[in-house]
Amino acid sequence: MPLSNQDIQYIQRAQTILAENFDKHITIPLLARQTGINEAKLKEGFKELYGQSIHTYLQQLRLQKAQQLLLTTEMSVTDITYDIGYSHVTHFTTLFKNEFGLTPTEWRKQKREDL
Repeated sequence: MPLSNQDIQYIQRAQTILAENFDKHITIPLLARQTGINEAKLKEGFKELYGQSIHTYLQQLRLQKAQQLLLTTEMSVTDITYDIGYSHVTHFTTLFKNEFGLTPTEWRKQKREDL
């Protein structure tokens, strides 16, 4: 079933909320309530509009912010983990390594050598 213009607006609002609050604990039920669309339509529509699940989108935002912090600050990996909304350093490190092929510390070192 195609998305209505109203559904698209709700889903775009959800994307904005995620982008502005990626470091917070956001659940899909909460996001659906905040935007006024049911959970199933939110999840399906988000994937249709943005080409990825809400979870994947949120993870990408967090990892991009982590890269920025690794490059531009002296924050520890632990502090960055908490800053971007993860509560376990090992979980964050695993996600980062799976995405970029290096641990956050290795990535920071390599990027700084490249400069």
